[in-house]
Amino acid sequence: MNKKEIRNAINKAAYHYAQSLGYTVSDDNDGSYVTFHKDGANADNTIDWSRSSHYTCVLNWASAKTKADAEYIDAHMKPIIKHYNDLYNQK
Repeated sequence: MNKKEIRNAINKAAYHYAQSLGYTVSDDNDGSYVTFHKDGANADNTIDWSRSSHYTCVLNWASAKTKADAEYIDAHMKPIIKHYNDLYNQK
């Protein structure tokens, strides 16, 4: 796998996990972030996912549930990111 394919695989895994937590994935096509949101939630309770750095970002005043979900996503993705980076570094 090349670096672009690895980035895409990591991002798809993050999208899938966020969806399993009940989030909808929104992409404004700016290339840097994808937003995870739940139906009926206000804009303060969304999670942004960095496509290139592979981490979540939430507002300081987001609900405790939103912050916890962002931590779950980061924790779930950490071993996946390590696995793909190890694959790339083996070349």
